Amino acid sequence: MATMADVARRAGVSVMTVSRIISGNGAVKESTRKKVLRAMEEVNYVPKGYTKQVIQHEISTLVLIIPDITNPFFTFIARGMEDVAKKQGYRVFLANTDENLNKEQQYIQMCIEFHADGVLIAPVGDESRANLALLDKEGIPYVLIDREVEGVQVDVVKSDIVGTSKALVEHLIELGHRRIGVVTGAPNNRTSRERVEGYFQALAAHGVARSDELVKYSVMTRDIEPTFIDELLQLAEPPTALFVANMFQYAHSVNRLKEFGLCVPDDMSIVGFGNSDYLAAIDSSFTSAIQPTYSFGSLGTQMLLERIEGLREMPRRIVLEGDIVIRRSTAPPRN
Repeated sequence: MATMADVARRAGVSVMTVSRIISGNGAVKESTRKKVLRAMEEVNYVPKGYTKQVIQHEISTLVLIIPDITNPFFTFIARGMEDVAKKQGYRVFLANTDENLNKEQQYIQMCIEFHADGVLIAPVGDESRANLALLDKEGIPYVLIDREVEGVQVDVVKSDIVGTSKALVEHLIELGHRRIGVVTGAPNNRTSRERVEGYFQALAAHGVARSDELVKYSVMTRDIEPTFIDELLQLAEPPTALFVANMFQYAHSVNRLKEFGLCVPDDMSIVGFGNSDYLAAIDSSFTSAIQPTYSFGSLGTQMLLERIEGLREMPRRIVLEGDIVIRRSTAPPRN
């Protein structure tokens, strides 16, 4: 049978601290209280006056709302969040919106009904303002990750999308490409617009003519119909290189090009935002930007906990740098 000493060892605190939390006497940090309650549940210690259900109800929860759980980009965010939250005695629940505003609203409503302590969210797009306003109304703290929303001034952790996009396209220009297509996500998503902004900045910096017919929009989930490849190849002067939003767009682009008898990089060079982990990408040929997504989750959660405990008032914006790795999906254009 578990004892108070077992709880103290598990939580990394003194027996006296455990006693104060159980009795409710004495001031204890909220994060410490949650940590001890978590330890009580883990070692199956139920003091007099408590029930298992009471202990579980007392343990606070954080919710991670992301658009696509099948994308490794977001699974690394989830791991970063879990590692920080667990140390502070919080449990984490995961919600997947599939880039759907209605599903996003349903999950936010769930957060409200179950009294979530805080939310880490990669919003669907600009229209997410109305959903986020529900959290504001209920006083539930939240932090944005990866994506910002126009007009919403809250804590955010993201990468330098504009700068990284510019660097990726400049790599293609330095190889000699001048007709470069770009495929990004929905235009109502600020991150999608930032990719295009970085693309245009690279063209302007090197005196490359801008052509709106080379800009295409598509979904960024696993289920993509890569009609953008067909449209680009049907142009009077097709591109010799392509900048895509993520690995799903890259994979579908490679497969569709094969159907046309074309190969990468001989017939089309491709760059984009790729895998979020060097080990996961060890056999990849994709010249891509690797973003510190684990840090999105860990830093975002730390900011969220600070909000929950009332340690800060002004919103903070953290922009992290990505690393560009040159692999085998790029080469100079054929003469």
